[in-house]
Amino acid sequence: MITEAFRQINLQIKKYSSISDNLAESMGAIAKPELIFLEPKSSESGQLHFMEVLSDIPFPIKRMFWLDRISEGAKRGIHAHREEKQVLVCLSGKVTANLEDLTGEKFYFELDSPAKALFVPPMIWTEFTFGKDAVLLGISDGLFSEGDYIRERAEFEDFQKIFSLKHRTLSN
Repeated sequence: MITEAFRQINLQIKKYSSISDNLAESMGAIAKPELIFLEPKSSESGQLHFMEVLSDIPFPIKRMFWLDRISEGAKRGIHAHREEKQVLVCLSGKVTANLEDLTGEKFYFELDSPAKALFVPPMIWTEFTFGKDAVLLGISDGLFSEGDYIRERAEFEDFQKIFSLKHRTLSN
C-alpha cells in the first residue's frame, strides 16, 4: 500500500512538473528564503555596494535582470520557479516581498536598501509589490526558461498537496 502511494506521488510530481529527480526525492528538506546583508564600503563620497559569487551569492551567476518604471503599488513576480534560484536586490525605492513555500509557510520581506539581498530558492511562490521609483535587480543561477516557471497559483497549490502527502507518508 505504501509502495503504491509513493508510485502515485511520483507520477503526480512528473505530471505537474519537470522537477529534477533529486528535488523530488529531497522534498522533505526544502530551502527557505532569507535575507543576505551586504555591508557597503562607506566614504565621504558615498557608498559602494557589491556582491561576490559564492561568498554573498550562493550560486554561480548565469543571468541578471532588473525591473524599473513599475507603477507604485503594482505587483510583479506572481509565480514560482521549479529549479531556478535567485537573489534579488532593491537598488532604489522599496519592494515588499510576500513569499510562500511548499509547506504553506509565508514570508514577508521589505527590500528598502541595496545593502539587503533576498535569496529565493526554487519552489517558492513570489509576489512583489513595488513602491515609488523602485528598481529591482535579479540575479539568477539559470538562463531564462519558460518551462521553469509555475505561473498558475492552482498548479503551485497542487505541488503543496503533493509535498504534504509525501511528507506525511515519509513521517509514517
